Amino acid sequence: MTGEKSTVDAVAAFVGGFGVRSRPLREILSLLTRGSQPIEALIALTATPRRAVEDLLRSIGGDLEESPEGLRIRPELTARYREFFGLGELAVPADDQLAGTARAAGLGPAEGLDATDGVGPAADPESAARVRALAALIEGAPAPRRDLDHVAATAPTLARRASWLCSTYDLAGRRVLFVGDHDLTSVALARVCPRADITVVDLDERTLAYIDATARSEGLPIRTLFGDLRFMLPPAAREWADLVFTDPPYTPDGVGLFLGRGLSGLRDKVNGVVVVAYGHSRLHPMLGFQVQQSAQQLGVVFETILPAFNRYHGAQAVGSASDLYVCAPTSRTWKVLDRVSEGFGTRIYTHGRQSVESAAGADRAAGDGGSTATRASAPSASPASPAAPASPPSSASRPATVIGETAGPPGARRLGLRVLFAGSDYLRDLDADAAFEVDLTADPGPLLLRGLLAVTGAHARFLVPADHPDVSTPAARAQLADLLAAKYRLSFPPSSSPSSGGARHVTVEAALIDPEGAASADLLARWLLERAHGRIGNVLREGVIRVAARDGRALSKNEARAVVRALVGEAEQDVLTLTLVETPRGRLERLLSALRAAPAGFGVG
Repeated sequence: MTGEKSTVDAVAAFVGGFGVRSRPLREILSLLTRGSQPIEALIALTATPRRAVEDLLRSIGGDLEESPEGLRIRPELTARYREFFGLGELAVPADDQLAGTARAAGLGPAEGLDATDGVGPAADPESAARVRALAALIEGAPAPRRDLDHVAATAPTLARRASWLCSTYDLAGRRVLFVGDHDLTSVALARVCPRADITVVDLDERTLAYIDATARSEGLPIRTLFGDLRFMLPPAAREWADLVFTDPPYTPDGVGLFLGRGLSGLRDKVNGVVVVAYGHSRLHPMLGFQVQQSAQQLGVVFETILPAFNRYHGAQAVGSASDLYVCAPTSRTWKVLDRVSEGFGTRIYTHGRQSVESAAGADRAAGDGGSTATRASAPSASPASPAAPASPPSSASRPATVIGETAGPPGARRLGLRVLFAGSDYLRDLDADAAFEVDLTADPGPLLLRGLLAVTGAHARFLVPADHPDVSTPAARAQLADLLAAKYRLSFPPSSSPSSGGARHVTVEAALIDPEGAASADLLARWLLERAHGRIGNVLREGVIRVAARDGRALSKNEARAVVRALVGEAEQDVLTLTLVETPRGRLERLLSALRAAPAGFGVG
């Protein structure tokens, strides 16, 4: 009895150490007295950080028993624990309601857990069916990418977000912008609020393709845009939205940057709102303080903070949960937005090449003689020679234009990666000795294609990771080369495997092709690929007029517009309002295929 008393006292001391925030720990104790629970369930059902759960379990020690189903307090001790900690007075919705909702939705135990998230009673059959459909949507989605801090929200969370947004705001006929949407909340919202006009901006081409395919098959009003939010919001999304939703990387710069991009996307400067999902471990309140400071630099007011609103498959460090912040701009926001937004760093993730930790490593490396990118291999000193190298500019040519962090050769004109998205006359140079060197050593995957679209020069070299998805396999190289075939001849190194020769980075060479004698369709595609920052509809209209003139035929602007509309097809008309650099890869592939299939003379009699 003495040992039993001392164990309970130790547990009480641990729980009491959390003061007014001890309720989730008592909820865990309640769950442990009601049956065996896996640790993942204890975390998810109570939104408690894993470390705190593990520490609580250690304090219980020998009073626990383990089974294949999980952990529970020994049956002969449950009455004492329930009395000592007042567990009978707790309403633990994640327990009794869990079983009811699982039965109502026709789900098994694991699915039942996700069906409630422990936030409310069983829904009506229609809502349960909606959750099941969202669960299937999540199941079919691309795998999360750790280097982009992807953690999937649960299906009930998507349903709850959509329901809350629809019931809180008047979205019929309004515009909703998603600044990143690996969670697929845009689809959940479109399904229940079909009169909302939705745009999704994301860096992950797979996510964009999945959302686009889903929207096309279900007739949902969702437009997708490619955007690397570290550098800018795509032009088509700027000052466009009435409401913005984002679930950003949970770092101070990540939250601040995504919130800033969201604010840039608002067209309604008075009534617009940005809804942000963010959570931090209660064991690390200083991190939450730093994130909130980043947000408040932008002059926003937190109108509402809904605790533990979002639940996730993973993210156990923050209790598999996050809060929902409703951020409203103030008059100060519009005075400081541009300056503050550009002050956030680009290393915003918690994992991968663009993580906060990699920034610290780069700083240390710089102290040892240069940045990581420079020391690894600069474009001017490639670690692997291409199989069929493009002819380099002569030694008498003017210095190259260097884009990225690499120092480059002496006298080189240096530009930041942001220029790939902002557009500049510097990025198009058709002189025979024009040369570009682009450092993409930290490319998370899609930037090589964006660089090839944005840069137009006689010679261009792109330094990328050896495991880059567009370079690491013969099939991927062939697909990239075919996509750019109207503009560049690409040359790759013999092998791009890091295990071959130990190279961490490889160089992709691009040589501008000679358009002499090219077919009209290829010339039109070339015209478009050289003008990635122009609005596609305008660029193609001028291209059609010029190509027709080469063939001895004069077309008016109206005739050229009709040709462009016919070439693109009815289902793709909205792509004409975009720039090439912000067009998702899947849509770009469809557009170029349509241009290549153009009939002789564009079908104009």
